[in-house]
Amino acid sequence: MKRRRFLALPIAFAAGAALSACTGAPDGLHGRLIVLRHADRTSAMLNEKGVARAMVLPDALTDFEIDAIYTTPRQRNIDTATPLARARGLAVQNLVASGAGTRLLTAHSGQTLVWVGNQENLPLLYAELGVAAKPPVQFGEIHVLTFPAGGGYPTLEKRRYGL
Repeated sequence: MKRRRFLALPIAFAAGAALSACTGAPDGLHGRLIVLRHADRTSAMLNEKGVARAMVLPDALTDFEIDAIYTTPRQRNIDTATPLARARGLAVQNLVASGAGTRLLTAHSGQTLVWVGNQENLPLLYAELGVAAKPPVQFGEIHVLTFPAGGGYPTLEKRRYGL
């Protein structure tokens, strides 16, 4: 009996991991959060490749109606989000990263938001939201997290943008 349980656990775990990349979001969150790291940089600012990558971000998200765009106050995050904001006629709003996921999804329930973060705050955002997957810390990675109405596990869609 113990042997059967031991053999069944990895199979059940693998099936659960394939169905969801999340351990469970805080109650009451509903909406879509598009998460990405700022584009390529040298020192503190975007480099030429990063500027080019940021310019094609709007094309990578054409199939989403976006309600708001948020970044941390870092200039490279703002510079990554700016072409998307201009294309959508939205402002880039700055927010301190600590607790941002819950605050955003609560304030914009049911809406689609973009968060441009960095290597330090993206793992914290995922931990806060109960997302077990590795966050998009490589340049050009996009994660689309959809938090269903009525609760339950959010879904994760992975995309890329740029070169």
